[in-house]
Amino acid sequence: MDSQGRRDLIIPTLVFVIVTGVCVQRGLHKGGAFEEGRTNDFWAYHVAARAVWERDLTPSYHEPTRPNLYPPTFAILTSFLGLLPYRAAVVVWALLGGAALVLIFRGLESILAVPLPPLAKTAGLLLAFRPLESDFSNGNANLIVLGLVLGAIALARRGREVAGGVTLAAAILSKVSPVLILPWLIYRGRWRMLAGVVAGAVILGAAVPVAVLGPHRALDAWSAWHEVTLEHVTPTSESYAEMPASGYEPGQSLRAFLHRMLRHSDATAHDGEVRSVNLLDLPKGAVDAMYLAAALLILGGALIACRRRAPGRRLGWRPEEVAAACAAMVLLAPLSRKAHFVALWPAAVLGFEAWRRSEGSTRRAVGAALWFLALLLVVGSSPGVLGREASTLLLAYCPFGWAAACLLVLVVVPSFFPRGDITVAEIGRQGPSCPVLPPSNPILPPSCPGAPR
Repeated sequence: MDSQGRRDLIIPTLVFVIVTGVCVQRGLHKGGAFEEGRTNDFWAYHVAARAVWERDLTPSYHEPTRPNLYPPTFAILTSFLGLLPYRAAVVVWALLGGAALVLIFRGLESILAVPLPPLAKTAGLLLAFRPLESDFSNGNANLIVLGLVLGAIALARRGREVAGGVTLAAAILSKVSPVLILPWLIYRGRWRMLAGVVAGAVILGAAVPVAVLGPHRALDAWSAWHEVTLEHVTPTSESYAEMPASGYEPGQSLRAFLHRMLRHSDATAHDGEVRSVNLLDLPKGAVDAMYLAAALLILGGALIACRRRAPGRRLGWRPEEVAAACAAMVLLAPLSRKAHFVALWPAAVLGFEAWRRSEGSTRRAVGAALWFLALLLVVGSSPGVLGREASTLLLAYCPFGWAAACLLVLVVVPSFFPRGDITVAEIGRQGPSCPVLPPSNPILPPSCPGAPR
């Protein structure tokens, strides 16, 4: 690397070091590493991890202060934390999150498989900073889960589709929402990776819990988890029917937005009063039916747009597919809160490069407007910018979900990023047998990286 290249890396490296330091510090401080008695959501993970060693996870889901909301598989995968005192475990957890942040930042170029200038990586990191900070402050596992999803894709691209599928199964069994990655396997015929997901689900979701907890307690743990997390969004359950019509619908996803707009419900949290912003007052079941229909349309539209950009059966993940799959995951999942939107990170990076490399001033202007609108929605809704009262009201309209929608459009619409047709990061190393082909003929020779198999 020449001296100019090294100078160009100074600011991005400095920004990354600051962001990482702030996130880890927030995780340590909010988790109580420096103060006895202070806790965050990590407390529930630690209680569950200790319960694994006692071979009874069910009580952790009924903890009165912070119930465990993650599946039994996640508790088993993180059970090593239960061997440590709480404050020591907080330190380890925050450092694990910092390591995941470093690995994702360093690996995004190879995961997305396109050359990424430092400016794009820095801009994407800044857009994702607020959900990253929220994830660390709350002691959540969203960044870890994103790392598992991206790791699964990276393994599949290297020809290890079954291993990638097992890794994706670990992500799904840790936080459910990555199940929305599965349609991206089916529509391209990635059957070996899908087989890995099935195998991983059987091993990690059934065999391992039974081996660790015993058959009855494993079943009880899964039942308890379903009761505290999924029942209130399942129309056939008793808790769904018993929940007050004006109750708060948590999150920043498409479902939360539709419920707040289309029925009388509490649109704000942690303010001690019921505030509604609804335009209509439809039954809860009707709104959920509209949510499912809208989610299917959005997911189907994203799949079709990516297929039109690169027709045919491909096993290699294209950059827009990776970014779109992660963005759609948090937009469409029913319970996506602010910290969950760390999954926008790949779309934030690729979207920034998409509008910069679009052909024509109009496309660049529209693309830039979409990206900076997403940035404004995420950063501008912060209490530090608007004040707590105004921020609370703005969050009622799900700005994080709208930011995900902007980035999703930016990475899947073929009008943007017209040169994003080659799915290898180092185009210069393709050699004469791997030519750079135009978008009209995006098929690479079989010997080239990213070529269909």
